[in-house]
Amino acid sequence: MKFKMTLLAAAVAMSSGYAVASDNNNAIVDQSGWSNSAEVDQQYGAGNQQAAVTQMGLGNTADVLQTGSSQQATHYQEGWGNESNSYQTGYLNELEVTQTGAFNTSSVNQWDRYNDASVEQYGWGNDSSVEQHGKHQDANVLQTNRSNDSSVLQTGNNQTANVSQTGSFNESSVDQSNHSMTGFFKGYNNADVSQTGNFGKSDVRQSGFANNAQVDQGGMMNDADINQLGSGNYSDISQSGIGDMAATEQVGWGNISLVDQSGFYNDAEVDQDGIGNYSTVTQTGAFGMVAVNQEGAFNSSAITQGGGMLNSASHTQSGAFNSATTNQSGSFNSSSIIQ
Repeated sequence: MKFKMTLLAAAVAMSSGYAVASDNNNAIVDQSGWSNSAEVDQQYGAGNQQAAVTQMGLGNTADVLQTGSSQQATHYQEGWGNESNSYQTGYLNELEVTQTGAFNTSSVNQWDRYNDASVEQYGWGNDSSVEQHGKHQDANVLQTNRSNDSSVLQTGNNQTANVSQTGSFNESSVDQSNHSMTGFFKGYNNADVSQTGNFGKSDVRQSGFANNAQVDQGGMMNDADINQLGSGNYSDISQSGIGDMAATEQVGWGNISLVDQSGFYNDAEVDQDGIGNYSTVTQTGAFGMVAVNQEGAFNSSAITQGGGMLNSASHTQSGAFNSATTNQSGSFNSSSIIQ
């Protein structure tokens, strides 16, 4: 999205490298190198907007549009071929984007009030998109190395998303948009995603109140999927092997799911529907398969696959206060518990 700079700001920018707007707005553009482009439009004043764009190198592009009052936007780009776009409306929103390296792209859209976004990109070919509307949203994105992709969407109130991608060729999506929730029970969700390996994929979707999702991916080609609907649910997926897949779906209140995978091409699926259910899955072998289905209240499930290969375990629980434990070592084991 391109925004037009005011004629006064453009004229000053072309003559001295700085653009300063009137009506209590401040716009500073400092460019060196060649083929840089910065467009700042802070609309109609009525506040203390501030925008500072510093670009060094060549081929950098930065667009800033701010409306409302008390907005702040800071872009810093060093290197060549980087692009940053920002849009803020409402009041008291803050934005900071830092890009070094080459061919990094950042897009931030914030509207309503008290939202804060921070994006740092170091390396090559990283892409970050942040969209926030509502109140008191907070998004922090860190990307290093090359070709990482991060998308954050937050609506409602008091959502927090922290994404750190320090490997290469990773994909992360965080959606905390509360599509199906109304009233008080929407907001205060938290998502933390850390990808330190290569070719990892993480998808987090949260709708409700005070849900918490944690994803920690190392290794290579791991896939994590978390879907939470309700209140007070907690899901943690930790992957450090190669080609592991884990999916957690939680519906209800206060469910807890913990998945730890450190082997090769393991598959774990956890479905929880109810109140206060608890599940742990640990896989350290290869080609293991785990399925957990909990419906009801305060059920407990623990499955461990230690070493070996081609093991299979499933727990199906309905009702309340059921407990099941399965430990598998060696290879070609199969276990199924229905309660």
